[in-house]
Amino acid sequence: MIAPDLESAIARLRDMVYAARTVVPFTGAGISTECGIPDFRSPGGLWTKNRPIPFEEFMSNQEARNQSWRRRFAMEEKFAGAKPGRGHRALANLYRAGKVPAVVTQNIDNLHQASGIPPEHVIELHGNTTFAACLDCNARYELVWVRRRMDAANGCAPDCPTCGG
Repeated sequence: MIAPDLESAIARLRDMVYAARTVVPFTGAGISTECGIPDFRSPGGLWTKNRPIPFEEFMSNQEARNQSWRRRFAMEEKFAGAKPGRGHRALANLYRAGKVPAVVTQNIDNLHQASGIPPEHVIELHGNTTFAACLDCNARYELVWVRRRMDAANGCAPDCPTCGG
């Protein structure tokens, strides 16, 4: 359905959500840009400034892992200061109302969880940049730990002390 104007589109969406038994939102960068989180793919986005590091390269190349972590820590202020926006709060309200059983997101910013949706009901397709998890054993590490280990190792990303992954 294409609405003739924004007002009628909003009214139609409201009616569809009200009539639906279940709504499963799928979110991407647009929901978080109003919160100060830059997107990756649009003109001026992060990938126009930095070449993406493919997963295979990250896994096989220590320097790629080091670079990935340096980029993450360079964005610390933007991520740390971000608060859920209107879209996050609206989805959290729908969750509390029982309309939304879970949110599927491409975002890595943890803002759905910060809005009140329990972590187990947020399906993160690209991970979460507020903590680290070993890709072999899934052990969780806080970012402070990763940063300290990198600083102590002259900028070298750490391996998992649990399994060596």
